[in-house]
Amino acid sequence: MITVLVLLMLLVVPVHAAEEPTLLSGTITHVRDRDTFEVGAIPVRLAALDCPENKTTEGKRITQYAKRYVGSHAVCQLTGAMSYHRVVGYCTINDEDYGSIMMQNTSCKLWAKFDVFNRYAND
Repeated sequence: MITVLVLLMLLVVPVHAAEEPTLLSGTITHVRDRDTFEVGAIPVRLAALDCPENKTTEGKRITQYAKRYVGSHAVCQLTGAMSYHRVVGYCTINDEDYGSIMMQNTSCKLWAKFDVFNRYAND
């Protein structure tokens, strides 16, 4: 199973910077916490999102909020970065930006230094 996961990750993570963005599309099968979910078996860390840690009451509340998206369709534009064995990307869920959803409906905030595509520069 680990070999399959590694092979899948190699398929979606560019080895070098590409002119076209790398997209990961599929169903959210699991929410790990407030800023990480899995598309299929691939863990995705949401770019530019700064949320309270899961060990806090607020972090647990936000994780519960995020779990409503299990079973939803996600499309993630990957940045090419990895964080703790997770691909990093900007994702839309059912055509809505997940980072914006979380910043508008929870206490998650913009982590500007990791907004590498300047997606939230004008928010």
